[in-house]
Amino acid sequence: MNRSKGVALISSLITQPESSQRTRNWLIAGFFPIVIFALWADSHWLLERRFDGQVLSNLSAPLYFLLVLRGLRANQRIMALVFVPFATVGEYIFSLILQLYTYKFGSVPFYVPFGHAILFSTGLLIAEHPLVLAREVQVRQALLFAHVGLFLGAFFLLNDTLSALFGIVFIPLLVRARGRPFYLIMGMLVLYIELVGTAFGCWIWDSMPLRVLHTTNPPIGAFVCYVIADVLVIKIARRIGFKGTGFQVRSAHEE
Repeated sequence: MNRSKGVALISSLITQPESSQRTRNWLIAGFFPIVIFALWADSHWLLERRFDGQVLSNLSAPLYFLLVLRGLRANQRIMALVFVPFATVGEYIFSLILQLYTYKFGSVPFYVPFGHAILFSTGLLIAEHPLVLAREVQVRQALLFAHVGLFLGAFFLLNDTLSALFGIVFIPLLVRARGRPFYLIMGMLVLYIELVGTAFGCWIWDSMPLRVLHTTNPPIGAFVCYVIADVLVIKIARRIGFKGTGFQVRSAHEE
């Protein structure tokens, strides 16, 4: 595919009509079973039964990502598309260089960067759901309470110093976002993925990251890595935009 065809394809993905709220509801609901399916397919349980289902994960994630794009607004689609290559680089750094966690076969599976983009997109869809917007204060308070409890429990009960460090990093990010629910929602979605993925043996976290910290498998604060990625991708997408469309790229918490 030459450059002009590639640009045309991306442009068509960005400019396709927005979906109805009913479709967005289905996409939000579909996030939870697609995560279970993709991670089960890549599980040690299947591998022990002489079936490598990672090919199913590698097919299902990008296909579902294309569906999720339809639920986003044009400016958000730019962010989601940027997230795929950005997540690839992030996985290379955190998994292969820093070795904070290791995937089943040692390398980063093809489906993982698309999973990051699906996760980011689902967070946007939930944060903009009419029920969440109508009860933003209550949602924020409930999620703040849950996150504080998780961080304190991880540190005092599990000696999870990596999550404690992540928690310190998360505070200024949350203050900068004025406490709006998007990043807090992301935290719960990431925790769901981490619990499912580690339970299925798709990846495992190093119990002594960087040889100076201690953590659990998975760390409660792992979502902060995603949040940092969210912030950077939003900034990159805002700078890049998409020439010729006139779209203004904004984050969910700026609207």
